[in-house]
Amino acid sequence: MISDRLIARLGWVVPSITFTLSMLIHHISGNSRNFPFFISESDYPGLERWIFTTGLFVTGLILCYVSFRLWKVHLEKSRRWLMHTSLVCGIWVGANVCAISIADMYDHPELHVVTALNAFHFGIVWGVLAHLAVKSDNPIGKRLRVIAVSIALASIVALTIIMNDAYSKYPDALTPPLDLNVVQAWLDWAAPLEYLLVIGLFLSLASFELDFPKNEEEEE
Repeated sequence: MISDRLIARLGWVVPSITFTLSMLIHHISGNSRNFPFFISESDYPGLERWIFTTGLFVTGLILCYVSFRLWKVHLEKSRRWLMHTSLVCGIWVGANVCAISIADMYDHPELHVVTALNAFHFGIVWGVLAHLAVKSDNPIGKRLRVIAVSIALASIVALTIIMNDAYSKYPDALTPPLDLNVVQAWLDWAAPLEYLLVIGLFLSLASFELDFPKNEEEEE
């Protein structure tokens, strides 16, 4: 039987591999329009799209399951209403990640932006709620989650400010056909901030692994 810790680990390892491979292929194959670029730009017709779509859809399902297992394992010794809210939030994040994998930014830019923002914002909220709800004896996990959420929160605030400024000047940048080149001066800052935001969210997911008890095989 696959342990909860392994499932939680897959929750950040699978998207890490997915994003790395799809972005590398997108750039090396010459399909990238510029660099740095948003992660979702690697969801481009070709091999990178297959990797991006499959990996992200699987990730969404894993996150739903991780959220459920956190709730199941810690419900009796946690702050129950926070744990219930955390469960809903985690499933909502997983559902939006699945939606992102289907609604690519080229064919469905508006839906893609909405689902991505949902995943980003509620991913941070999920980390905060889980941190407050779970009474874990593992100080490393809690410390890691504080650092992770802080990184993600600072990144999304800065990213939002930069992109709001960009779209105030070029409101049609996300209107098909996309022309992100006109806002590349802002993306030079926004894209690295998105990378940092995603790293923060991945670290938050990694901290969940430490909140699950080890099984007998892991203790040996």
